[in-house]
Amino acid sequence: MPFHALTEILPRDVSHIGLDEARREFVAYKRDGTLYGRYPATASTGLTKRASQCGDLSVDDAKKLPGWDAIEQYANDNWGDGSRKLETNPEDYLSQPAQFCVTDEVVELSFEGDPVCQTHTTSTEGKLVGTEGQVSIAVAQGFNTDTSYTVSQASTIGVSSTLGVQIGIPEVADVTESVTVSTEVTNELSSTLDVSYNDVSTVTITMTAPEGQTCTAEATVKTCNMQATGNIRYLATGWVWFNYDDKTEGHYKWAAHIDSILTKQDDRSTWAEFKGSMSSDTHAAYEGTCA
Repeated sequence: MPFHALTEILPRDVSHIGLDEARREFVAYKRDGTLYGRYPATASTGLTKRASQCGDLSVDDAKKLPGWDAIEQYANDNWGDGSRKLETNPEDYLSQPAQFCVTDEVVELSFEGDPVCQTHTTSTEGKLVGTEGQVSIAVAQGFNTDTSYTVSQASTIGVSSTLGVQIGIPEVADVTESVTVSTEVTNELSSTLDVSYNDVSTVTITMTAPEGQTCTAEATVKTCNMQATGNIRYLATGWVWFNYDDKTEGHYKWAAHIDSILTKQDDRSTWAEFKGSMSSDTHAAYEGTCA
């Protein structure tokens, strides 16, 4: 069976797999070193499509993980520290890759200090009341933001990658609504990511007045700026291959499962930070007058 099919049926406590090239078998072992089972090995037929929030993890990326020393020590303890070559995403097993992913967690913005706000009013063009004694006027209501943030600290893995991310804007009384926005981030220092949201809609108000009068509507718009910061987790997942020059513990090639060895997410994560001044407009109260 292909490598990816095997890993889908193995339990979580299987932490490494050997490749018996003579028998063309995958040999699965539990974390304590006990044999779990042997399975026929076939090459993968193609590359698994990457999710928009994931990219390929290189060996250099893997070595930058906070818990890399534990992975290397795991290999030394189980297969020795002899001459070997490390590999991720080998061509024969591309369908079960090593990846770094922006997690599904919504990246919540945090605000520093109090918002700086200004309030102004806008007036609609006057409308003349006809014989029916009523007039309808459209006004805008709702919240919108359109802000570019700057990456102030790049993640040490996935450098220069562009991935999808969910940004959460928390509610601030009379300033913002609580919303989640989809955008893309490029993991490079000083790159920008745009966070835009607009739920401003048109509300029609009807005013009654004597024929011949002119009616207008005044709407209040509150514009606020707040310093905001967000932190994006880049999480490593998948397999690192240790390919030995000499057979060790019966095999030349061993695959170590990052997730099973580094069970704490922080040990296989690095972070990117972005900052910026969030600008928002809130179209709130309105009032109609006729004269």
